[in-house]
Amino acid sequence: MMKIEEAFEIVLPDIKMTVTSHLIGGSEIYRIEFSDGRPPLNVTEANGYRPFWTSVPQGRQIEAEFFGKKIAEHLKNK
Repeated sequence: MMKIEEAFEIVLPDIKMTVTSHLIGGSEIYRIEFSDGRPPLNVTEANGYRPFWTSVPQGRQIEAEFFGKKIAEHLKNK
C-alpha cells in the first residue's frame, strides 16, 4: 500500500473526516477516519455503467456513495 497524497480533512456540520489516499493493486483507495467514532471506511470510485463510489470491502454502500461524493467535491475544488 502506497500513500499517494497528503491527508486532508472534510468538515460537515455534524462530523469531521480525515481522508488519506493510497494506491493498492493499481486502484486509488481513500481511507476515511471519522470524528464520531464509527469504524474507518475505505472507498474507491468504480467504473460501471456510470462511475460510482463503493466501499472496500463491500457492505457500506450508502456511506461510500455519500462520503465518496464529498471526496470528489473536495478534489475538484482544491
